[in-house]
Amino acid sequence: MKRISIFLLALIMLVSMLLVSCDNTNETSNQSEISVEESDVNTALVPHLEGLKYDGKVLRVLNIREDYLFSKLQFAPDAELQDEPVNVAAYERNNKLQSTFGFTIETEFEAFDAFEKRVDTDYNAGTATYDVAATGIQTMAFIARNGHLLDLYDLDDSKFKFDGDWWDTAIMEDISIMNRLYFTAGDLLLMDDENTRCIFYNKDIAENNELGNFNDLVVNKKWTIDKLHEMCTTAAREDGDGQRTVLNDDVWGLVSAAFDTYSLILGADCPQVIKDENDVPVLNMLAEYNTNVFYKVHDFMTDKNCTAWTEQYYAWNAPDAGKVMENFYINKALFLVGTISNVNSDTLRNAEIRYGILPMPLYDENQETYATTINPYHFQAVGIVGTCAPDDYEFVSAALEALAYTSKTTITPEYYDRTLKTKRFPDDDDSPEILDLIFSNRLADISVIFNWDDCIQYYNQLVVKESPDLASHIQSRQAAFKSDLEKTMAVFENS
Repeated sequence: MKRISIFLLALIMLVSMLLVSCDNTNETSNQSEISVEESDVNTALVPHLEGLKYDGKVLRVLNIREDYLFSKLQFAPDAELQDEPVNVAAYERNNKLQSTFGFTIETEFEAFDAFEKRVDTDYNAGTATYDVAATGIQTMAFIARNGHLLDLYDLDDSKFKFDGDWWDTAIMEDISIMNRLYFTAGDLLLMDDENTRCIFYNKDIAENNELGNFNDLVVNKKWTIDKLHEMCTTAAREDGDGQRTVLNDDVWGLVSAAFDTYSLILGADCPQVIKDENDVPVLNMLAEYNTNVFYKVHDFMTDKNCTAWTEQYYAWNAPDAGKVMENFYINKALFLVGTISNVNSDTLRNAEIRYGILPMPLYDENQETYATTINPYHFQAVGIVGTCAPDDYEFVSAALEALAYTSKTTITPEYYDRTLKTKRFPDDDDSPEILDLIFSNRLADISVIFNWDDCIQYYNQLVVKESPDLASHIQSRQAAFKSDLEKTMAVFENS
């Protein structure tokens, strides 16, 4: 009996342990399920804006009206473009924003040339039917200089989180003045990326001239202004008639425009201005490094044996001005200075050439990183117009913040990874890597954005001269530059 009792007791203990184990297993499983469920609940569309509701509110945007696809659908997707992945992503994003926060987006369009005047007229007459303006960054600067934009760094009830990587913090540092920020860029826009500068090259011409692997050249930091000049000299061919023209069968090293002098100088990480400890711009074009870069670029751009730029043959706005750069698309130029938007254009997509993409070249191998600049006319930025009611500051800032945050995971992958990297470079393993490099160190020179004393033309005015005197030219403009800059700061100080 004693043995049976002991056996029964042991059996009971074993069953109890098994039951406890099963209970613990179930408890662990339930806890895991609860954790997942809680995680799902806490995965808000925009975590730092969770709980905000703006039912019935409308984010009213005045957007630039351009023929570019990506300009139109940044805020307002097109119902007719059901097969365009970026457009579909924009629809999905807007639907999520409405279901989560309750607000919708309405977009008006204005022509590029009329945009500044439209905002100025609406501001002064009190007739603005929008709270947000989005157009080329130089136009946004002019609107800010007119006193028509709000300081985004000092906005009451602001919901902006500008240290988030859905905002372009590097550009914001470049374009702020006296620690004020009147317009910004980030993942809510596409026309900023579209207007990032780069260089395209013709693969067949490169291979025929045995110029080597361009990707290795870039990675090993051998892609310099001198190397660009050397390659252009190698590739250039005169067609035998004794004349260098852009209309016959001559082959060019590079085709571009006079403004690309500035693009190459900026690629050497050499802005026209720097900013002091108070975030005030200071003209820096006479610094030794800037001077050295200018003369090296000038020597290259004025080498008429291998480079051709528009203004050497036509007025920049002449009907035939496009014939210079057209040489790249018809296999008669090794290099073209352009913007990312070129790869989405019908001109390049329909061209019967094999092409690759490169960053702006280094000044020399001692330059730490490649630098990429922008087209200041059409690189898009966004700001809040001063006619926006103070009671709407919270909503408008929250709506823009939500747009930027959600666009990073919905719009950007479709535009950047699917459209640019995959669809536009289908036979190229190197260009997608180069794209990452191009976007990794993008800078905006505040001088040409605010364009004090029309300084965007300073280099253009010199590149046309065979023996330019940079020091004399800049010294003659310093007073006018400073005066114009001070007028801008006075407007901002009194706003």
